[in-house]
Amino acid sequence: MVTTVFATKLGMTQAWTKAGKRVAVTRCQVEPNVVVGTQPAVQDHLIFEIGYGAKKLKNMSKPLRSRLEKGGFSFGVRQITGLRVAKPAEGEAAPLQVGQEIALDQVLSVGDVVQVQGVTKGRGFAGAMKRHGFHGGPKTHGQSDRGRAVGSIGAGTTPGRVLKGQRMPGHFGTETQTVKGLVVLHIDPSTKEVWLSGPVPGFATSRVVIEKTGETRPVELDLASAGLEPVSAPATEVETEAQPEVPAEASQPTTEEVAA
Repeated sequence: MVTTVFATKLGMTQAWTKAGKRVAVTRCQVEPNVVVGTQPAVQDHLIFEIGYGAKKLKNMSKPLRSRLEKGGFSFGVRQITGLRVAKPAEGEAAPLQVGQEIALDQVLSVGDVVQVQGVTKGRGFAGAMKRHGFHGGPKTHGQSDRGRAVGSIGAGTTPGRVLKGQRMPGHFGTETQTVKGLVVLHIDPSTKEVWLSGPVPGFATSRVVIEKTGETRPVELDLASAGLEPVSAPATEVETEAQPEVPAEASQPTTEEVAA
């Protein structure tokens, strides 16, 4: 059974539940996930090579292009990543075949609890206050240029050295992180868009891995307030003024009566 799908992070928005609670939403789009090859099995798992995203075959590197051409593919992919799938029982067919596309509705559904893995935004070389959340030193007593410094990093005479793992300035970001406990709020089958409850690591247009955990939670999203359904206007009855009844005695005279 396939429980993982690759997607592209589009950005964040917000939505409301039917109870009026505001929910932070991350919008992701699932581009084609095509099985382009296999690798030797590892223990009790099969490994499939998944080509993610659409790309012209002529724009791919020569090794990947020749590999796809030998496999009979007439299109290219943006990335190729390995996917582990549990081995089927004896007598059962493999869950995936080369050339097969992983459908979104076969993996995810509204209410599924998922964990999302992505690469955090790169922030370059950062100081300890931005990188680790240090408070900084005092701004008085002559420390005019030490407000954002790390401070003392030694450990005294014993052991007389800086311990490994000391939090100091350095490269910040571009780390693989996984966020757990997110819920699938909405799935648009036409655009392959998935709404997740909460933030997801990575910048817009970055690739993320969505894996369902097997748990489900009830979702009562107000689709109309999120702009996913048109708001129906309340039906109003048009009141028409009743025409007064004209009595028979007050009816208009005939032509003969006027002539007489």
